[in-house]
Amino acid sequence: MAAKIDKKELEEPDKLQLFFLSVREFAEKNRIAIYTAAGIFILLILLAGGWYLYQLNYETSATRVYARVLESAMKAGSPAGDSAAIKGYKDLIDQYPRSEAAVTAHYKLGSIYLSRHEIDNAINAYQEFLKKAPSDSDLVTLAHSGLGSCYEIKKDFKHALEEYDNAMKTSTGASFEAMNYGSIARTYEAMSNSAKAVEFYRKALGKTTDPLMTLYLKRKISILE
Repeated sequence: MAAKIDKKELEEPDKLQLFFLSVREFAEKNRIAIYTAAGIFILLILLAGGWYLYQLNYETSATRVYARVLESAMKAGSPAGDSAAIKGYKDLIDQYPRSEAAVTAHYKLGSIYLSRHEIDNAINAYQEFLKKAPSDSDLVTLAHSGLGSCYEIKKDFKHALEEYDNAMKTSTGASFEAMNYGSIARTYEAMSNSAKAVEFYRKALGKTTDPLMTLYLKRKISILE
């Protein structure tokens, strides 16, 4: 049996109809504001999309330049290709300074300068890299180690030890413990501190799995003890 509808319900206006009427009335009264808000919203979407596409193209172009420079440098080898690589990485940094490829280019410049014993240039390049690189990058550890080597060559042993210690403290430092312990030991050896040198050569020995490195470290320890 169908539910009985009383007179009051029949006389009440349809609630859904009232809702739509109120929405329509609101829209008519605030038409300009609604159109403006919708226009701003669409504009923001277009701007965001345009920026995304621009940034994607920017990074892609920078990566292509980096790949070309790296490929040319690898084909030429070091030291033959070093000068061209330096120019290529500098041009990349100038053209795409905000790109991830430019950040890596700073690191590559540091490594090339270090191999050429252009120590001040290497220090500047590594420092520029560290200013811009994400903290979880493996290259951050290697950049600190590179700086340590630079200061070690300059016989600035205090700063060398600081940089090797910084390398150990990075998020990926554990992956390079043998290398950094060995570098710290070598620095102490250069400072004529045999006890500290042996201590860190032993630490390096405990971390390495390389047979040749193991033999080298054992020989160092036996000489210094």
